[in-house]
Amino acid sequence: MKKKHPYTHTHVEHHEDGSHTVHHVHKDGPHKDVKGAVANHDAMIDHMMEHTSAPNPGEEHDENSEPMAASTPTPIPNPVMQGA
Repeated sequence: MKKKHPYTHTHVEHHEDGSHTVHHVHKDGPHKDVKGAVANHDAMIDHMMEHTSAPNPGEEHDENSEPMAASTPTPIPNPVMQGA
């Protein structure tokens, strides 16, 4: 069963340090929007799945979860800058 999420669309800002800002626009207006910072691409995908899709079988899902708190960006090694 697919979760009917209350968002009309999502904006993702990609930052040079590998972090992202995710902004889900709520159908009832900006006072219900969800905006959060995530450290890396994997966390961004997790945030998107948490707020816009139904959980997989066996996964816990809190329908009243708060927006993700800002986290410290995790540096992503660049093989070119490391001489690889």
